Amino acid sequence: MNTKIGNIANYSSALILLGMGLIYLFRNSFMPYHSDAISLEWNEVDSSTQFLLLALMKAVSGGFIAIAIVIAFLQRKFASAKLGWIPLLILIGGLTVSLASIYATLIVRFNSPAEPPTSLAMIGIFLLIIGYIFNRKSLNEN
Repeated sequence: MNTKIGNIANYSSALILLGMGLIYLFRNSFMPYHSDAISLEWNEVDSSTQFLLLALMKAVSGGFIAIAIVIAFLQRKFASAKLGWIPLLILIGGLTVSLASIYATLIVRFNSPAEPPTSLAMIGIFLLIIGYIFNRKSLNEN
């Protein structure tokens, strides 16, 4: 049962990260909260600034997608081979990306009228912690 809960939690956090990554990767303009942050619509932003913003979004998307793939791969490996180092590595990788995302969104939240999706990253962190706890518990089942 512990392995099942660990699987669900970590695959769910990976799915959130993958979803965020794909959204940022395939957007042709910034997010609605970006518009609120700078009080401009996309078409009002200088084209050189548009390219910069899109490039930053694509770079962030790469980190989200990469860690989502790593979490899913490591969780699959853990489910089949209960290696004790995997739960901590999943937690560290996921927390690194998620906490950096929360930090970035809080900068925007506290310094502009925008309301970025901070809660989604917090849900991801909660899932990573649940996944870690239950993966560690499953090590003692054998």
